[in-house]
Amino acid sequence: MDYLQTCLIFYLLILCFCGGRTIDISQCIGPLGMESGAIPDADITASSSFDSGNVGPHHGRLRQESHGGAWCPKQQITTEPREWLEIDLHTVHMITATGTQGRFGNGEGAEYSEAYMLEYWRPKLGKWVRYRDVRGEEVIKGNTNTYLESQHELEPPMFASKVRFWPYSYHRRTVCMRVELYGCPWNDGIVSYSMPQGDKRGNWEFFDATYDGYWDGQLLRGLGQLTDGKVGPDNFKMGYYDYERGQGWVGWRNDTRSGHPLEIKFEFDHVREFSAVHIYCNNQFTKDVQVFSEVSIMFSVGGRYYTGDPIVYSYIEDRIFEHSRNISIKLHHRIGKFVKLKFSFYSKWIMISEITFDSDIAHGNFTPESPPTTEAPRVRDRISARDNPLQAEVPVVKQDDPTYMAVIIGVLTAVILLLAVAIFLIVTRHRQRKNFASPLGTKSAIPSGNHQHLSPESAYGTTEKDPSLMTYRVEELDDRYAGTKLTTLPRDLNDRLLGDVRLDEYQEPFHENKYRDPPHAAYYGYSTVVIDNKDLHDNVEQSDATYDYAVPMPVPSVSSDQDSVFSKSSSRGSAKVRYLNLALLQYLTKVLEDSSINNSLP
Repeated sequence: MDYLQTCLIFYLLILCFCGGRTIDISQCIGPLGMESGAIPDADITASSSFDSGNVGPHHGRLRQESHGGAWCPKQQITTEPREWLEIDLHTVHMITATGTQGRFGNGEGAEYSEAYMLEYWRPKLGKWVRYRDVRGEEVIKGNTNTYLESQHELEPPMFASKVRFWPYSYHRRTVCMRVELYGCPWNDGIVSYSMPQGDKRGNWEFFDATYDGYWDGQLLRGLGQLTDGKVGPDNFKMGYYDYERGQGWVGWRNDTRSGHPLEIKFEFDHVREFSAVHIYCNNQFTKDVQVFSEVSIMFSVGGRYYTGDPIVYSYIEDRIFEHSRNISIKLHHRIGKFVKLKFSFYSKWIMISEITFDSDIAHGNFTPESPPTTEAPRVRDRISARDNPLQAEVPVVKQDDPTYMAVIIGVLTAVILLLAVAIFLIVTRHRQRKNFASPLGTKSAIPSGNHQHLSPESAYGTTEKDPSLMTYRVEELDDRYAGTKLTTLPRDLNDRLLGDVRLDEYQEPFHENKYRDPPHAAYYGYSTVVIDNKDLHDNVEQSDATYDYAVPMPVPSVSSDQDSVFSKSSSRGSAKVRYLNLALLQYLTKVLEDSSINNSLP
């Protein structure tokens, strides 16, 4: 049972430290359809083409050799690009990498782009945004020949429904391009989030450096580090990129809020039904960074009024462990297109790396909220980590998600099997101990090979063990019962036998006379005889029916150690039978003498 408890605790610790759902960027690397043709020609456009029939935009597909074999703009390219190739994905995708080639043209082409830049667009932004990596660089290295693909990983990834490639050259030249996009559809539904920009801490700027919306005191209508699928390290001064320190965390100071909570508002693509939110926080309390003390979560359909009852979650202050952690909160299938989170401070700093939601599109007719009344909203959905300490960090499973349900069922099945195995082992061990302690369990039949000293012609005392009964073999006392096995002695034999000697009981050993020579030494054996004299005579006292007799035994001839009384060849069972016969003979002789005396009296 201790082993099962250890396994259960270990499993809960795994959930606490590893729980929470973030985007798995390693699985978001598939090509989006330029090479395969999943993106139709109509969704590929360009600023211009040298020859739209042979090198038009629809020929700019990776690893395609039809016609001219690439897209070639009309103008030559410099460090001030004016030509672009646009791909329309129609829906927002997370784009994690790009790939480019030059114009091979079955060996006749010689044009390629040695560098390029990217721009992207999505509906909420309402503008084209120039992509910058974590170092702030805009120019991306391109090709060095016309036939090999140059693939570039985007750090951070970009969220876009339209993408433009801008050829770039450090000297004026003619270029041609074939391109591909890698990524996956953005199904989380987050269109943008708005919040105050992070604060500085000494030389460290805990800003949302990759935010692509508007920077005007508040961050508006964009996406950034809180949704990029990467979580920061435990040490907030170390970044999750090797060459960039301080990235991964967005931090806010308590004294810059004027006592007000930190507000972050999320907007989604559709009205959604929310089941959980996961917030990845830092807790280096020795450096004045702690998890929030309380968060209020409000929902709205129109985004202007949040009139419903908020969900309030309180977190237990942790000043023992400094590891970063995921805080998962149930949202009880609340409905909304906008979600607002209000964080209260425990310490001087709050640092957040990632916020994700478990949600599905809600079906039905929903209308924006009306202006709130003067009555204060009632707080009905209040969750506290004090009531359930594990709730603070154990991830919340979606009720309608079959994957999570399968995992839970599998874990419960494994626990049940472990319990069943433990119970079986405990019961088996208990039975083994019980059998070991039982005197009946250890007794076995007396094999003839191991007890050669037992004479098969013994009149009484030879036993054979049946499955459950002890049988007796009597050959010399009465010819009527010779050669038969009896579970109980007959009445007449019981009257004739005066006692019972058990072969498995302890018998006191014999002692030689120390003062005589061994060949002539007499020895005595003590044997207890139980006499049932009810049917023999009525004059004998009934007070004590047990008598001890000291019977002198004949001295056996000693020729060697094997013939000794105490050697292995001597038979204890035969000696017992001889004692019994002598005692019986002595007793019968005494009875006959008494009977003769009584008969002779007048």
